[in-house]
Amino acid sequence: MKIEAIQPMTVVEDILCDICGSSVVPRDYKEHIDNLNGFRAYAKLHASFGYGSTRDGEEFNFDFCEDCFDAVTARIEELKSIHASKR
Repeated sequence: MKIEAIQPMTVVEDILCDICGSSVVPRDYKEHIDNLNGFRAYAKLHASFGYGSTRDGEEFNFDFCEDCFDAVTARIEELKSIHASKR
């Protein structure tokens, strides 16, 4: 005998870029999937600061579309070059 129950479940409906606000999920993908819980084709940045830091205990989570990820990584490379030239 099968006993069934309907249970509420949280699902991801969309994932927006934290910089430009656009969806990181292709339209075709959204049209064929009921939820995006398993979607992983986007950039995620997680930073957490530990004991002794001036930001002790703070955590940051950001999601990026590919274009904004490219812009962020380009800026990081610029900053690395600037700091490397100061050494």
